[in-house]
Amino acid sequence: MPEGGFLLCYFLAEDVADGEQLRFALSDGPTPLSWTPLNGGRPVLSSAVGECGMRDPFLVRDEANGKFVLLATDLKIGSGQDWNRATRYGSDAIIVYESFDLVHWRGPFRRRIAPPEAGNTWAPKAFWSAEREAWLVFWASALFPNGQDRTAGSHQRMMVAATRDFGSFGEPRTYLDQGHDVIDATFLKDGGRYYRFSANAQGPEKSPRHSLHLLCEVGTSLEDPAFMPVAVDIGKGVMERAEGPAVAADPAGGRWYLLADEFGLRGYQLFTCTDLSLGRWEHLSDARLPPGARHGSLLALSADEMARLHSAQWTNA
Repeated sequence: MPEGGFLLCYFLAEDVADGEQLRFALSDGPTPLSWTPLNGGRPVLSSAVGECGMRDPFLVRDEANGKFVLLATDLKIGSGQDWNRATRYGSDAIIVYESFDLVHWRGPFRRRIAPPEAGNTWAPKAFWSAEREAWLVFWASALFPNGQDRTAGSHQRMMVAATRDFGSFGEPRTYLDQGHDVIDATFLKDGGRYYRFSANAQGPEKSPRHSLHLLCEVGTSLEDPAFMPVAVDIGKGVMERAEGPAVAADPAGGRWYLLADEFGLRGYQLFTCTDLSLGRWEHLSDARLPPGARHGSLLALSADEMARLHSAQWTNA
């Protein structure tokens, strides 16, 4: 019987001409240890709206509405935009695509979800909240109070807003403000616990507490105010730095996978563990990721979905 597997949606570095557009790859089998890029490694989805680029894609399966939703950062650094502008006056919206089959997509749509005082809207991710009966969309923003000169920088906070249709969004609010940069938060649910992964600086730059790796915490819900650390500095020792975590459970059970983006260097690196509560992540150095793959997301697929994507003729990009 044919097996299911994983879809990886990702982008490449900004120094690649079309690197900040979105690519797909399918796992070679049921685990994410090796991959085959689709469309010959060329972009599957592109954006000509807003900043005319897409980074940090995140795929969700919206079962209630029978569709897939893709969220991405509206940003293109390779066109000459510098990071200072991007964090102060850029990325003022996210990009949304929708599909019923993962092959034919509607979009790109720009959605303003951050408050006016946000200098950027980065790395949106969505998770279903049964308590709210809505999707909670999380992203990172630097906030600048009205009237404040944005010459000086501001640290990144995690923000959140609710939606039911990815067309209209509730009032944004600060989800997590640690007084230092926290970006790229994503979640794994296991039983009644939620594991939150983030690129969390954990202290001022150049201080002994400053981290360039990933943090995992555990809580009882997406909005638990008291997440507790499980693993600090995931990837340290085998990576110089990391951001953009993407996480997924092995369909066979008993194992989890984590992709960590060694940005500016090797791109995605794969880790695995067999007990989330222990936080012991093993680097799979022999994993074969798509060349240059950066900060994206993993989506588990059925065998039929895998076959449909393998045979697709791409016309969106």
